[in-house]
Amino acid sequence: MKRRHLLGAAAALTLAPSIARAQAFPDKPIRFVVPYAPGGATDTSARIAAEYLTNKFGQQVLVENKPGGGTIIATEIVAKAKPDGYTILMAAAPVATNSSFGLKLPYDPVKDLAPVCSYVDMPLLLACNPSAPYKTMAEFIAWAKTQTSPIPYASAGNASMPHLWGEQLRMETGIKLEHIGYKGSADALKDVLGGHVMLFSDTLLPGGLAVKDGRLRGLVVAAAKRVPMLPDVPTVAEVGLPANLTGAVFFGVMAPGGTPEPIISRLNAAFTEVLTDPTTAKKLVDLGFVLVGGSAADYGKRLAAETEKWRKVIQEAKIAPPA
Repeated sequence: MKRRHLLGAAAALTLAPSIARAQAFPDKPIRFVVPYAPGGATDTSARIAAEYLTNKFGQQVLVENKPGGGTIIATEIVAKAKPDGYTILMAAAPVATNSSFGLKLPYDPVKDLAPVCSYVDMPLLLACNPSAPYKTMAEFIAWAKTQTSPIPYASAGNASMPHLWGEQLRMETGIKLEHIGYKGSADALKDVLGGHVMLFSDTLLPGGLAVKDGRLRGLVVAAAKRVPMLPDVPTVAEVGLPANLTGAVFFGVMAPGGTPEPIISRLNAAFTEVLTDPTTAKKLVDLGFVLVGGSAADYGKRLAAETEKWRKVIQEAKIAPPA
């Protein structure tokens, strides 16, 4: 009994400093590292959270854009930062897919990073030029199966999530598709609007906006539920596609590995507030984001599942790593 009491007391003494730090956290500015340039979906969603958290904490949450290297540059900065909660990452889908390309990473994505929470999803979308000879997903698949040559589809670029999803769609439906990668969604959208390529695999930004204003026709949103931005575009389930064809560019928050659990919990609670605050939530939903949230453990499971899912697609479709 004495030994158990001594062990309990020792554990309490060890935990006490972490709890005290969490209660005082944050007492200085937080670096919120974003792996892309300003202006895109990742940056926009991060800045919405940063504004709310700055007001909540009374400390600046400073968005720091570190683009390049397929998000590896930004991720390495956080993975090698001091594990005290003052450097965090707005992680996008490549945090789960980069290792699946066989890339040599300067960090271990499991050991050197700690999940904080899922944040938001940006659902994927299949759309087409209004002059295409099909108006619905069912008509497209039926038409595609009559074609002898592969059907070109545009995306933001090789190894992008819309590209991976396009290849998964090809494998699941048996239709012949040929990927044409561009240097970003804007360039791809321009060619689809011009009729040079009829089919567009993209996210709700910017592809969904083009559907919303009638410049493109939406065929399917790869989400479990219809999205407020495009209430008339059906989901994968509604058009009879397999459930595993739901897909999104998913965003979450990560901290350096070894960050104390009380700090992780404090950050998780703060981001949960971001998603439940009516004004902030509306800003995100109006831009096409789907609110996710959940515990740190939930996000860890999501990352593991997404990594496995896309590894299979990458290997079976022999997709080259991002340049």
